[in-house]
Amino acid sequence: MKKITPRIFPILLSSLPIFAFAQVPQKYSQLAPIGWSVLSGASGDLNKDGRSDIALVLEKKQTDLPLTKDNGEALHNNARKLVVFFNTPQGYKLVAENQSLPVAEQPNSCLLDPLAESEGISINKGVLSIEFSYFMSCGGWEWPRHNYAFRWQNNGFELIGFDYYSFHRASGDETNKSYNFSTMKRKEIVGGNMFDIRKYQTKWSHFKSHQKLTLTNINFADFYSQFEY
Repeated sequence: MKKITPRIFPILLSSLPIFAFAQVPQKYSQLAPIGWSVLSGASGDLNKDGRSDIALVLEKKQTDLPLTKDNGEALHNNARKLVVFFNTPQGYKLVAENQSLPVAEQPNSCLLDPLAESEGISINKGVLSIEFSYFMSCGGWEWPRHNYAFRWQNNGFELIGFDYYSFHRASGDETNKSYNFSTMKRKEIVGGNMFDIRKYQTKWSHFKSHQKLTLTNINFADFYSQFEY
């Protein structure tokens, strides 16, 4: 489990957010349906056929629920979704979609955009990962980050791992948990501190999930209700 250090607006080779693109790659924009724009994308072989597949985070160009903030500006709550395309001899084929991604802004909330503050999506060694960062500009000291890992198996993108990391911005105390959905084992690092090198303990335990979680049935907005964490 890697230790996560705070950073704002990271730029990755495998997954660049839209504000970091000088121009959205044409192969990405061509896959976006009408009325949607590409926020970020990643490519790599996901089904071991030797072809480079594509995963995209898309955002609807218009909101379904127009709201305004206290300052009168429009709330940026446009719907988002994660889509995955396999590269086939007949072209790119949509094989998975999830529409529970967090929006950029929520009403009456100090939460910054969970995608803009994160590492976004990536594909590495056949594993599709997506991260959300929940940074509060007011009203909260904790900075949690959620990282989900999916692998194509049993004809679907099954959730194989979930990492939860958070630290207290004042004390530096860390919460560090990793869930392996293949073995149903949880690894927890206890006693870590962001600002101080300390001895820490590693604890192992088992956990349960009510169902086989996949990219299509996972609810990122209410994930903790889907397994016993």
